[in-house]
Amino acid sequence: MPACARCGKQFSGFSFGSEAPTECRECRRTRQQIGTVELDSQAGAKPTNLALAQSAGRPVVTLALIGINALVYLAMGLSGASWTDPSLRDAILWGADFGPLSLNSEPWRLITSMFVHFGIIHIAFNMWCLFDLGRSLEFIMGRKAFAITYIASGLSASLTSLTWRPWRVGAGASGAIFGVAGAFAAYLYFRKVSFNPGAIRQTKKSLAIFIFYNLVNGAASFGIDNSAHIGGLVAGFILGCLIPPMMRSPMGIGDRTGRVAANPSPLGEFGSAGETKENRIVTTAALVSLVVLGIGFAALCWKKADVVNYGRAVRLVRSGQTDQAITKLQQLVRHDANLEFAQLLLAQLYLGRGNPAAAVGPLQEAAYLDPKRTEVSHNLALAYVGVGRATDAVKLIGAVFGDEKNTQWAAEYIRALAEGESANYTSAITDLRAVLQTYPDWSEAKATLAYYEQLQYQLAKASTGTSTSLPSTAVSANAAAGHAFAIPYSQLVMKSPNWPLLP
Repeated sequence: MPACARCGKQFSGFSFGSEAPTECRECRRTRQQIGTVELDSQAGAKPTNLALAQSAGRPVVTLALIGINALVYLAMGLSGASWTDPSLRDAILWGADFGPLSLNSEPWRLITSMFVHFGIIHIAFNMWCLFDLGRSLEFIMGRKAFAITYIASGLSASLTSLTWRPWRVGAGASGAIFGVAGAFAAYLYFRKVSFNPGAIRQTKKSLAIFIFYNLVNGAASFGIDNSAHIGGLVAGFILGCLIPPMMRSPMGIGDRTGRVAANPSPLGEFGSAGETKENRIVTTAALVSLVVLGIGFAALCWKKADVVNYGRAVRLVRSGQTDQAITKLQQLVRHDANLEFAQLLLAQLYLGRGNPAAAVGPLQEAAYLDPKRTEVSHNLALAYVGVGRATDAVKLIGAVFGDEKNTQWAAEYIRALAEGESANYTSAITDLRAVLQTYPDWSEAKATLAYYEQLQYQLAKASTGTSTSLPSTAVSANAAAGHAFAIPYSQLVMKSPNWPLLP
């Protein structure tokens, strides 16, 4: 196969004409496009925007990235995740970023999180921005440099996000897209490529609006991670400063005099032959980025040791090693009592083992850290029932009763237990009957209902003088000392749908 006289790449020499071609199809197309621009320039026409650069070649990397994002989104939806608002569990399952996992045994989430999105609006906006910016910058930088900039910026965004909020589930391409914007801004600011003045002003304005609007919108919205945006933006700008333009004279892009070179170098294409200074710079930038990001990851793991250890405890829970998980969580909360997730998970494990006395302390700490969290109040009320603090249990479960939608039956059960310990058997029986309407075959609820109905009957007979049953105070004290039935702690404890990752 002949080699191209311009770039050295081998190509098919087949031709319908009388003369064999001496250059590959890509170089021939570029030369023809450049010739068109030269004719326009001689006639006095000057490009006023990036339209020519955007149409000068197919943005293969940009389209590939959009395709991967779209495929992941489709796969998530077809697997059962919501198309408009997927759950955190679905996002984590498909590779979203989460500190206890990403900084532990699953660092690949730093990359996969760039291709996971929270719904159709999220992915549609990101892909529109990626196409709008990427199709121009990819042609200017070259495919290889553009791909490196995108991935490195996305990794930087993930690390920055984990540094700022490691307990947050993060996903989306916006950090990497901000890296593209940062690199584009560097190219324009340092005049690495020359557009006519009108094109430069318009592009600078568009980039400034894009960056400013998204940062302001992120600051005003709780669900938007601005730390990832800033991390990607800074990384992209640095890479834009370091990496030279791979296609130094594309359509509409010339030197400072406005001339367009006749032989643009197709550098930066994947698989191009020959080693050049520009390619060496791109390779060096990729290696340096990899080293810097690796050092940053190691430093972050060391700095966020509590997050890493929590992730190890979660792994132990997932593998069924509850004893080791409890030991690990005990060490964590002794080191830092403000670790709400660790306190709550530890208490849930205690309750699952039927040890409410041990669960009270961690739950009180969790309630202090987040007094409005429903599952904390729910589980603390359950623990109070188990240790005989009926009055406290009634107050707590009553405060969150209306907030519990899917677990109202469990709240009714806990309230029935607390009311029974307070000798308010009528209310306890009413709550237990409501529970049995939801779960008519629940044997534990039936046994508890029978027990309270018996106590109510004995008290009724005692009040008429036909029985010598214990007075209500004695019954309450007896119940506090030890129940005549088993409390199903493992069924009543409240857990998030993302348990044990997010207890």
